[in-house]
Amino acid sequence: MNRSTTTPMPQGGSDFEAIPAQFLFFELDKEAVAHLSHNTKPPHRHSYQEIIWVRQGSAEHLLDGDIVEFPAQTLLIIPKGRIHRFVPAPDLLGCVIRFREEFLPDPSHLLFSQFTGHTALQLTQEQAAGIEAYFSLLRCEFKHADPYHLPALRHLLAAFIAKLEELRLLHSRMMPQDFTRTLGIWNRFNTLIEQKFKTEHAVSFYAAELGLSPRKLGDVVKLYTGKYVSEVIDERLIAEAKRRILFSNLTIKEIAFELGFEEHSYFSKVFKKFTGKTPSDFKPNNTPA
Repeated sequence: MNRSTTTPMPQGGSDFEAIPAQFLFFELDKEAVAHLSHNTKPPHRHSYQEIIWVRQGSAEHLLDGDIVEFPAQTLLIIPKGRIHRFVPAPDLLGCVIRFREEFLPDPSHLLFSQFTGHTALQLTQEQAAGIEAYFSLLRCEFKHADPYHLPALRHLLAAFIAKLEELRLLHSRMMPQDFTRTLGIWNRFNTLIEQKFKTEHAVSFYAAELGLSPRKLGDVVKLYTGKYVSEVIDERLIAEAKRRILFSNLTIKEIAFELGFEEHSYFSKVFKKFTGKTPSDFKPNNTPA
């Protein structure tokens, strides 16, 4: 890979986890796929947002403990901080976009939520052709990027994200009027839960902070996730617990305490309910990436 393919290889060609500055575009060509296949990392997390386009072939993706195999013409959206591992099949071709959250003019809670599981969009031929057009423009802008081109790149990325949000809504079969009246609540809920999930576990707290009844909040969360608010809160807690088990030297008791569980036994019970394992059993032998 070289600059002519808009894929600046990190020094030594060994670290595909790097991201210079605010934005990175690179091709998943045969060389990149061979490298990734022979240098599979243990589950790890990034400090940036990532979108992977599986144009051809397939890939196995682990996200916060769940493993799914995705076919060609799939877009994978990986929010920053999520535990993940991407394993491409030998015949995979595609590309990757990585960017810092602050590079996007407005955050996208619809795509980069911390508690909606795998965000994977399986596209039709027609939709894939449209997405390829966006990637072509992003590739071109990134190839010629300089301080004067960054505004164009930023707004092109924003347009691309808006298109992906549109596609996700089409996949969800949500009615336009439902989206229009609930998106603001959904975004505020995402922001609030990220601020408070370690200390506030009650549905009533979030409903009151948002000026809603618990039932109304439940209707909105169900619309976007298909789950109860209490499930979403617990899943966010368990996702964070997984990250701390994998990426810190804290004991299970310390993690439980930091996540607002007064009883270590109750934390273990909730953890096992969502993962099928106790926190101690979940701790891997791998060293964190």
